[in-house]
Formats: sequence, C-alpha cells, structure tokens
Amino acid sequence: MTMHPRPLALALAVAATLAGPGAALAQTLCRPDNTTPFTAGAVNPQTGFAYQVVDSEGVALVICTDSVDGQGNPPPCFFDPVVAGNAQSIASGFGGEGFWFLAENAFATTGAAAVGAVVVMATEAAYLTEVPAAGQQFSFTRLRVRVDVAQPGIYTVQHPWGQRTYTVASVLDDRGRPQGRNINETIDVEFTPNGSRTGIVGPWLRWDPAVAPAAPLGYIGDGATPHAVIGSPCGRNFVRISATALDGTTPLAIDANDQDGDGSTSSFVSRQFTVQGKLAPQGLTPLTVTGATYARTTGAATLSLFATAPTTAVVSATPGGTFRGDGTGRHFLAADVSAVPATVAISATNAAQGNAPSPVQHVPVTDLVTITSAQAQCSAAPRTCTLSVTATSSDQAPGSLPTLTLALPDGASTALVNGAASVSGLTVLPAAVSVRSSAGGTASKPLTVINP
Repeated sequence: MTMHPRPLALALAVAATLAGPGAALAQTLCRPDNTTPFTAGAVNPQTGFAYQVVDSEGVALVICTDSVDGQGNPPPCFFDPVVAGNAQSIASGFGGEGFWFLAENAFATTGAAAVGAVVVMATEAAYLTEVPAAGQQFSFTRLRVRVDVAQPGIYTVQHPWGQRTYTVASVLDDRGRPQGRNINETIDVEFTPNGSRTGIVGPWLRWDPAVAPAAPLGYIGDGATPHAVIGSPCGRNFVRISATALDGTTPLAIDANDQDGDGSTSSFVSRQFTVQGKLAPQGLTPLTVTGATYARTTGAATLSLFATAPTTAVVSATPGGTFRGDGTGRHFLAADVSAVPATVAISATNAAQGNAPSPVQHVPVTDLVTITSAQAQCSAAPRTCTLSVTATSSDQAPGSLPTLTLALPDGASTALVNGAASVSGLTVLPAAVSVRSSAGGTASKPLTVINP
C-alpha cells in the first residue's frame, strides 16, 4: 500500500439489476458526480473522531488500527504507526492519519503515449497539527488523481463516483525536461461527526463477494491484494482513462497494445483495487421515504410510494406490499387500494449487509397537486398585475374533489374554482406560486410574468 501524505487542508438511471446475492450492480447512467450521502456517527470520546461512518448502502466502518506487524502495514489495514509518548496518538491507536475507508487503483500502459496512474479514494482521520493533538482532529473524504502522461492532450478520468477531465498542454517543465505527475489533483471534503454528510466518495467500495477470494471476516478488503469491487452508485466499479490530442478529437494511443482488451487504444480500464475498511457492528437499515401520494377517479385508489434505501434492502409498506428497486438505491411501489389510508407504514430490512430492520415510518398519504400554469399579466403605469393560476389534484373522484387553495403574497389565500384562480391589483409578485390541497398535497411553480 502506498503511504499517502497528510491533507494540506482541506437521470433517471437506466434499469439496473442484481445478478445474485452480493453481485455487482449493472452499470447505469453515470453523471459527473454520483456520490451519495453518508452518516457520520457520534464522537468516540477516546479518539475525538466519529465512532463510525455509514454509507447509503448501510455499510458501517470504524477506523481500522489492525495491521500484520502492528506498525500500520496491511493486511488488513494501513495507518500511520502510533507516536511514542503522544497521549492522543496512543488513545486513537494511530499516528498522523488513519482510515475508515481507503482504496487505490494503480496501473501503467506502454507505448509512445503511455500513461501511469494512481487514483486514491479515502475517508480519513487526521490532524491539523504536525503531531496528533486533542482538539485538532480533522476528518475528510478524499479523491486523489495522479497521472504521468507521455503526450500533451485532453485526459478524462472516470472513477466509481464520477469523472474529471484534465488538459495537459505540455509534458515538459520550463527548462524543457520531462516532468512527472502531469495530472496531480487532490480533493478533500471535510466532515464532522453527528449527522448526514456528503463527500467526494461514497458509497464505500468493497471486495466483490462473487469473486474469490472473499474479504477477510469483519473487513471489506485486506488492504493489499488487488481485487474486483462493488459499491459504485452507478455500477462503474473501475477506473478508466481516455485521451485525445489537444484538438479534442484525434485519439491518443495511451493503450497502444490494448492491454485491457476493451478494443480501444485511446482508453484503458482497470478493475482491480486495493481496499481496506473494518466493519462496525451493523446498525439499522437506512431508509428515507421521499413520497407517498394517491390518485383516484372512483372510490378505489392507487398509491404511489417512493423511498431510498440500500440497493440490497427489501422495502415494504402496509398497505401496499413490497417495493421494487432500480439498483441505484431508489425504490418504488404502485399499489391499488379500496380506500385511501390516512397513513402508510413503511419499513426496510437489509439482511445482505447484516443491518437490523429500520424503524417503521408512518407516512401521511396525500393527493398529488399539479400546477399546470402560473402567470401574471402586468399593466403600464401605475403598474399593477393580475395573477392567474390553474391546478389539478390527483383525486378526481366525483363528490369528493379536494379544495385547492392559492397562497397570496400578502399571506392571505384564495380558493381555486374549477381548478383556476385569478387575483388582480397586485403590485408585488412572488417568484413562485404555491397551491395546497385539502387532501394534504402541495405544489409550487415559478411564476411567468408577461409585460413586467
């Protein structure tokens, strides 16, 4: 494992499936940034760092201070060795830096336009001071990209959570000598304990259980052996570099001999990562309910329920049944019911990660309000405006149509009649209008102003 310097300071997806228990996600549509939030746990009073970090898949990690030689060398984990006589270091079990999660992908190609790359991905515990000191704890996620290139060009680096593009105008220094690390970028995103956080990496990569050997019991990898992984939120469990000349179109043969066998000489894919991380005692299955609405035209109704949970989770609702997942952490259920319930009870289990069931969430069910138009027509001086809004409810059952109400800029409100409302004599307009339904639904829409 390469030792790393301390920090300076800081769509709807294409359908994805699981090929089997623990199988890698099918690759979906990847955006430039696909990181998902993680939860930093409470402060461990012994170390001053978060006790654990839990990703959106429910994988909980503690800082790993286990090593084959007791000096911070893997397997199973890399960390700076304890500083003798330093109370903070002794209490934490490591020196200047330790890791909840650390992964590395390194490779080199051959030829006139060859590249050599190291991509480091981490969730790290360190200090703002040169030596460990209480009160100086600094936690962050890291993405480091270092690439030696042989030819000027435009290089795109795709990694499990997104991609970065770099322009290398010259491979020589100001004295005409070849220089290394032509691409050298480190992004550190600080986080603090106790809450949901978003970093530059996440979910954590872990050894693919479908590929032998299995990770050591209690760990997500052994910290030393290159291995196939899972964990990318869009199925990109690899690092790929592709390149063109500076004109942006002419391919650069960075893989002249097609070492990776992908059929392209202007790109190289590496699927082997070293990974380390120590599993914490597993907690509750993460579950966020993002929507619960109904629609009906008669007495019967259809529930539409939305949630986010680990890709391996089973999400269920009463009434309703079991959700379907898309392989990226989003789960959906459409269920017919004879009557609209006031609430639905939604919960999740995640046996694949050993999580306990989530607490049951009793979520109010509302209609879905859709604002079809929102505009204001203004007159000349003295300038006044007429606000016109139309909206509908997903509840269209005869005899039980909800009342829709438009909120006005002065704090008052007016009911929509036959789905429309018009208010004149306004001198001040809102940037957006809001409509509320007596069945609980709400909606907002930016206002279009004519003749402002």
